[in-house]
Amino acid sequence: MPYIRISFTVTIFVLFSIPSFAWDLNDVSYLMPIPSDLETSGVLAPSTEGRGGALIPAKLFERLPPLAFSEDEDGLIRSIRLVSLRIDPCFPLPTPLSCQRQIRMVWQPYSEIRGQLSSIDGSLHTFYVLTEAEFSSLLQNLLDWKSQFTIETRHSPLQIHPAWSTDGDSSPALTAFNKIMLNYAGQENLTRLTAMVLRGTGNAWVFAGFDVLGEELKIKPVPRLTAQSSQGFLNSAIPFDHFGGSGIQPPPRGPDTFNTLVSISDIIDQERNEELILKEVQAAFRIENPRNYNPENMDCVSCHVTLPAIQWVLNKKPHLKAEEVWNQEIYRNPRYSLQNLSPELWNTRIIRGFGYFGRQMAISQRVINESAEVADSLNLNYPEPKLAFPKVRD
Repeated sequence: MPYIRISFTVTIFVLFSIPSFAWDLNDVSYLMPIPSDLETSGVLAPSTEGRGGALIPAKLFERLPPLAFSEDEDGLIRSIRLVSLRIDPCFPLPTPLSCQRQIRMVWQPYSEIRGQLSSIDGSLHTFYVLTEAEFSSLLQNLLDWKSQFTIETRHSPLQIHPAWSTDGDSSPALTAFNKIMLNYAGQENLTRLTAMVLRGTGNAWVFAGFDVLGEELKIKPVPRLTAQSSQGFLNSAIPFDHFGGSGIQPPPRGPDTFNTLVSISDIIDQERNEELILKEVQAAFRIENPRNYNPENMDCVSCHVTLPAIQWVLNKKPHLKAEEVWNQEIYRNPRYSLQNLSPELWNTRIIRGFGYFGRQMAISQRVINESAEVADSLNLNYPEPKLAFPKVRD
């Protein structure tokens, strides 16, 4: 994402200098429908052939830990489907001064419960790199697709994409969208993969990231940790409206941490700890703001747990008026609707970024904010391309 710190003056300039608003939140981030079944569904599978091969080569699964222990591993892999997709003109490597244009896909496995598919709370996140010419071509294809199906996205909150919100996985718009994406993403340009695996009794998650080198994986260190290649989160709280357990392990170091808040929220829920609560929710607000941090300098768990941490403070300690105290830390962007439509914002076991929790839509505020930054970048730098670009392949 274009994680650029923008001053007030520059923000006003950008607001009035963007030639047209061709791109909104649902034009850069796409939430797929839940598959109706695993045999005939129009939702993409890892084995689907894209650019230069499968979207996720089968050999890579041999080098990954099981996404969940509660299911048969082979069956689990066969049940994985695409849940969301994002386009990104400037993924930082490791700073915004070094941009990489990408398509990023999020995958979850499904299991059948009472005759319906329900997502399992493990996931993969794959990154496909594009050249400038390819990215411009992709944008033109998306604008043509949007016009062909008369899709309205302007000032709509991020949600199940309106192109297939009615017809689901049988939507002709979804079929056409998949065809576009398979021109640009596949084994040939897959460069990175991250995993969130579910452990325990559904109360523990482990995160790890890998560079993809052909059919091999090279594990990446986790930002803000010392020589650690994975990071976990344990939350055993019942009911799911607070935090209980060891929280973030290993805990990150440095500024903007909220390790105590997301490990023993009930214990610190006392007046003498209100200063600590305010300090840690400030950190969560800052991490949720993509103008401060990006995936190259923020640890996995802190990024995923900001939403339930903030919601716990807002719900349990409303008298602290945290939103007013830290107003300057909260991401604002009046050009888009930043409303979060996820139905269970209070649930501290929902730490998903952009996908499903069971059959419920689950979107983090961080993803919404990042989508707004991407839309701004596209509206400024790629306003409704007028030239026809060649397709990558027929």
